Amino acid sequence: MTPTPESEAPVSPRPEAAGASAKAAPTPAEHDTEHDTRPAPGSPRGRRVWWYALVVLLVGINMRPAIVAVSPLLDEIRQETGMSNGAAGALSTLPLICFGIFAPLAPRLARRWGMERTLVAVLLVLLCGIAVRLVPSLFPLFAGSFLVGAAVAVANVVVTVLIKRDFPRHVGLMSGLHTTMLVGGGAAAAAATVPLRDALSLSWSGGLAVWGVLALAAVLVWLPRLRRGRQFPQPRAQEGGSLWRSGLAWAVALFYGFQSLLYYTATTWLPSFYISHGYSEGSAGVLLAVCMGAAVITSLLVPVWAQRSRRQSHLAVGGTLLCVGAFLGLVAAPTGASVLWAALLGLGLGAVLSLGITYMSLCARTTHEAGLLSAMSQCVGYLLAAVGPTTFGAARDLTGSWTPGLIALVVLAVPMGLTGALAGRGGQVARRP
Repeated sequence: MTPTPESEAPVSPRPEAAGASAKAAPTPAEHDTEHDTRPAPGSPRGRRVWWYALVVLLVGINMRPAIVAVSPLLDEIRQETGMSNGAAGALSTLPLICFGIFAPLAPRLARRWGMERTLVAVLLVLLCGIAVRLVPSLFPLFAGSFLVGAAVAVANVVVTVLIKRDFPRHVGLMSGLHTTMLVGGGAAAAAATVPLRDALSLSWSGGLAVWGVLALAAVLVWLPRLRRGRQFPQPRAQEGGSLWRSGLAWAVALFYGFQSLLYYTATTWLPSFYISHGYSEGSAGVLLAVCMGAAVITSLLVPVWAQRSRRQSHLAVGGTLLCVGAFLGLVAAPTGASVLWAALLGLGLGAVLSLGITYMSLCARTTHEAGLLSAMSQCVGYLLAAVGPTTFGAARDLTGSWTPGLIALVVLAVPMGLTGALAGRGGQVARRP
């Protein structure tokens, strides 16, 4: 059974948003048991709700493997197709551009088709994109990557709204688990794509297609839910206006943008950084795994702390300081404490990534606004992130050193911390005409 639909009243307002009166007045979710997603332990309904939570998380684990799997196979793809370095950079950046372009369409699609139908549709598009890349040539590779990026862009937004709608009392926990699925899925693809390709004696195109198994499993699990699909709540007339004129919405979006830029730049170039300092490809991969593993820890913990806190500014600042410490450590002693810097970087990136996703629910009053805020944040975030890896690489080529790029990341961490602190002051977005 799918949890009961919510009204378009606020479902999980932040206590501090209402000022001193927040303690005196119960929130709608507190006095309306219809919206309670915490059934009695062991009850049949409880088992169904948490099965539904696992179903939602199955979408999350599909959001990165089809994209990340390209990286470990990129050298082989270049050799067999004759693709230039510029084209390889464009291939790596294409999904991020798709994220930014297609994220704003997600709320419209969800309102028209319902969130369950929208998710099944984008999972099918994801599966089609993976299948197209089975053809071992450049055009299918780019076309399939475009379809993958478009599908993931919409799914990223819809899952955020589903969490707000169906788990209002567990936004922090579900956001943390969702972020863990994102990070874990990407780490699994980075670590296992080449071994799976070798074990199955596949070409590079077959190695990319391996991750279609996950997408197919998600489609099969979600198809039965179409019979009881629920519609995206329509906004009430008095809820008109635009989040693009809200200062808090811009703080959330810019925080997500800066953390995306740091995340994708750092994870793209960290192995190359270590290889240039004498590490083998295998050792560099292990250090990247250390980084991603540390990110899982903060991805789980930070959203839970965020929901339990009246303000989240300290979490944004703490995550920023971890990132800054790691970048400065890489500059000062790149080989002296490599595991420490990789772990610090992972803890910081996991903290700001998961907090950015959690803000999309905590800073929204309603399910509808959560969708709009998620779409705005991911549009701004991924378009900003798309310039990071390319610019960092260009700085490396121009200067012959990693230091200018790393110092630039330290500088960019400052506005990330500031916008994160502003977003975490406890308010909720107000849509302005």
